[in-house]
Amino acid sequence: MKTRPGVREHLRLACAAVALATAITACSSDGSAQQRTASPQPSKTSPTPTPTYSARHVEARLLSAEEIGDDIIQSAVRFVPLLERKAPMCALSGVTLPGNPKLIIRQFGNRAEPKDEIRYAQLIALYPDARQARSGFEEIRKKVQACPEKQHVPPRRISAKSTLLAHDDTWSYTEDSIAGWEHIRGSEKQVTPRRSTKYNVFYRMHDYALRGNVVITSAYWERTEPDESGDPIAKRATDLLIKQLRKLG
Repeated sequence: MKTRPGVREHLRLACAAVALATAITACSSDGSAQQRTASPQPSKTSPTPTPTYSARHVEARLLSAEEIGDDIIQSAVRFVPLLERKAPMCALSGVTLPGNPKLIIRQFGNRAEPKDEIRYAQLIALYPDARQARSGFEEIRKKVQACPEKQHVPPRRISAKSTLLAHDDTWSYTEDSIAGWEHIRGSEKQVTPRRSTKYNVFYRMHDYALRGNVVITSAYWERTEPDESGDPIAKRATDLLIKQLRKLG
């Protein structure tokens, strides 16, 4: 049967209106609408590019003494691993980073009595590219995992006028990510002989972070009496680490 021109025009307009709906619609020859479901399109997201940090950028965004804490000053480097240009590790040892990165080495502290003593040290390694930085970070990971959970360290002479006291160390580590950086923390409780000082327990937090071509290593420590918890010290170290990583971006 033939469709009159007026009816055909009416059906054409009806189909055009239906096509504006969300669902895809087809019209049959008799003017009825047949609805089909549109397939959802997969969303496309670009991966975040690996950053490459310049030495100028890093040096401009390192924490100042005032950002580290009240009454904190930058001091001469005396922390043994940093004196040896090594990343700090358990039991006052260090790790020589592979390759030939540019090293930035800094140490800070306050002038307080031993109970309120704060020390903070950084060794930042800038590599030419992310692949070499990854190699440095994996060397650190290997050493972190190899540190004994408990060990006794005998006295060690480090100069003609200085000797490190014997100490008993307890070590543990965790791995996670912070502020977009891959992160490893080594937590250490170090106990020196009680006769050496009333506050003979040191809680030292070793942090290692990787992003792009930069490896950041740091050590934050305070001392306490034997029966005090190291949790508040760990929190202060975490706050400081987050502040530094966010500033670097």
